[in-house]
Amino acid sequence: MTDKHLLKIKAVILSLSLLIWIALDQITKIWAIESIKGMPASYYLGGLVQIVYAENRGAWGGLGDSWPEFLRMSFLIYIPMIFLIGIAVYVLANKKVKLYEATYLSFIVAGGIGNLIDRIRFDYVVDFMYIGYKSLGTNIFNIADVVIMIGFFGIFGLNIKEWKASKL
Repeated sequence: MTDKHLLKIKAVILSLSLLIWIALDQITKIWAIESIKGMPASYYLGGLVQIVYAENRGAWGGLGDSWPEFLRMSFLIYIPMIFLIGIAVYVLANKKVKLYEATYLSFIVAGGIGNLIDRIRFDYVVDFMYIGYKSLGTNIFNIADVVIMIGFFGIFGLNIKEWKASKL
């Protein structure tokens, strides 16, 4: 496969990932705002899954929600924006990035952009899902968070696999 062909495929992977995941994330957040905002939580699977509306002004678990505005904006908008652009450029510019790595990294970029859209539009991220039992469970999250975690664990798994292979 030529370098030019590989670049085109990675650009398609990145573009489709951004299109699909950002659209799905934003559609579900619009649904949450219009359908469940102000409503009591809905419980499924014996209470293990909850659909509950939340507005998160911070990062994971509300981290940074009470920071001064400049600090909050820097760490929750500007730095992530630079980081996400950097990942996208890395995927496209680095010939050593394999297609499955490009896919996982594009998931991280798409999820990050989905949450950045909320931060820029609303000054908070719309969350609406919770998984857990009693006090043991996740934070309230959204589709963008799921996509970021799939990308992260995919990359993590690939690195573990490569590390183990190098030890043999």
